[in-house]
Amino acid sequence: MITLLLIIYTIIAAVLGYYLVSHQAKPFLTFDPTKTPAVKSIARYGGSLMLIVAVASAITIFYQSTAFIAITLASGCIIMMGIGLFLISFMGFQ
Repeated sequence: MITLLLIIYTIIAAVLGYYLVSHQAKPFLTFDPTKTPAVKSIARYGGSLMLIVAVASAITIFYQSTAFIAITLASGCIIMMGIGLFLISFMGFQ
């Protein structure tokens, strides 16, 4: 069961990472990276980190170490929380 959940998590992390990296130069949601360079940086670094988490999560599917699974899931959650908190600070300023 944990393997199936890790596969789903890997797909979600990869899609989010790809979405953020691919939207560095075009508007997404309510943000426009062309007007605010900080949003572009958040999309670049946050997306890159989520792609790294997706690769690490894919490795954990085969490795099946409980500690490595916990570290990968926790780091992905912390990264996504950070991205959300950074982006929410730009909600009313555009």
